Amino acid sequence: MKKVALLLALAAFVFSACTTSRGLERRAGGELKKRVAESPVFANGFTGFVLLDPETGRILADVNGDHYFTPASNTKILTLATCLEVLGDSVPAMQTRRHVLDEAANRSVLLLRGTGDPTFLHPQFQAWQSAFGWLKNRSDTVQIWPRPPQVERFGPGWAWDDYPDDYSAERSVFPLYGNTALFSFDTGGYAVVPPFFRKNLDSSLYTDRIKRREHENLWFLPAFPKPQDTARWFPFTRIGLDLGALLADTLGRPVLELTGGEYEFVPDDWHTHFATPLDTVLRRMMHQSDNFIAEQMLLVCSGQKFGVLQPDIPIRWMLDSVLTGMPQRPRWVDGSGLSRYNLATPQSLALVLRKLWLEQPHGRLLDLFPAGGVSGTIADRYAGPDGKPFVFAKTGGMSGVHCLSGYVVTKRGKTLVFSFMHNNFVGTNRPWKEEMGRVLEFIREAF
Repeated sequence: MKKVALLLALAAFVFSACTTSRGLERRAGGELKKRVAESPVFANGFTGFVLLDPETGRILADVNGDHYFTPASNTKILTLATCLEVLGDSVPAMQTRRHVLDEAANRSVLLLRGTGDPTFLHPQFQAWQSAFGWLKNRSDTVQIWPRPPQVERFGPGWAWDDYPDDYSAERSVFPLYGNTALFSFDTGGYAVVPPFFRKNLDSSLYTDRIKRREHENLWFLPAFPKPQDTARWFPFTRIGLDLGALLADTLGRPVLELTGGEYEFVPDDWHTHFATPLDTVLRRMMHQSDNFIAEQMLLVCSGQKFGVLQPDIPIRWMLDSVLTGMPQRPRWVDGSGLSRYNLATPQSLALVLRKLWLEQPHGRLLDLFPAGGVSGTIADRYAGPDGKPFVFAKTGGMSGVHCLSGYVVTKRGKTLVFSFMHNNFVGTNRPWKEEMGRVLEFIREAF
């Protein structure tokens, strides 16, 4: 009898504690909603916000959470979810196949085709070039096999005049060097990597900065560059580019880029070479908000899951088959968020973040997101009082847009999901960042 009484008392205590905790959460949620809805900073634009408990799915605070916003680079959260759903521990670097031309004469060629891998010969991934090392050690004649249909170089809704900027590198089936060239200037003049483009430099015209013609790889160089132009990355275009010649220049032997119709057969037994660890690529995509990597990784997922490199295919599959529980279906058109056609709600992004929290090891997941005061695009903000990060979140910004979505760890050790989305403001986003910092600090203390 005493044991039953003890159990009943314990149950009553737990129930009372849960009721008290739930009451504190409701009061804190009400105060939080008031702070966001009545913020004089947020009143200068249009703000949506959601705070969610990922363990229970309860929404703790919501302000315009069911309204659509331009997410900018918060779109990369959707791309991250796709990569974690589809890919293994490494990124497929390329596919090869040995094709025998004449068995008696022992004549063969090595067919090579791209997987969309953004890291092949990319200068930020020099430690993971095992696929290129394997290719370089082969003696076969190399031929690049086409993968129709060709990928559009820009995504829908991208700003056309961003073509010379490094954040808008072109998409392609078989990118090399991140589809960018590095220009550096010193007393000896200009140098460019890859050196293949040295013949494409022109300093005969007066210009105050490095410029490239939109549809060709011809760069005009200033005689006296500005300090910020002494070492900069510029995209090159695939229009008119002989990809075989570019790879041959790096490989040190001839490479032919096939355009289709050279063979009567269509090979299907390709060998896939894996190289860069997946988390290494995703970390750069999220921490540096790398648009090129995001776009290419969506192509990689398409190739691995469906055998064709088209970004709209994995997008449609994710929305129709994987992210089916979202309260508002996003309008999702690219991998990076460069497009203003993208639309998402704070509630839907919070649901994706909850799904990741429930399915991924927590340490791994938080490591993929920028950490407040420590790393990535929020290294200079949202630092914890003891130097330990309590915000792990992805930023997203363009003119009139600033978003921040991810995870916040409270002082009680509880991790909550949040999504801040701000649209339709003018001027700098600094006041919005500072106000979000105050709100996040309140969440840390109150929940």
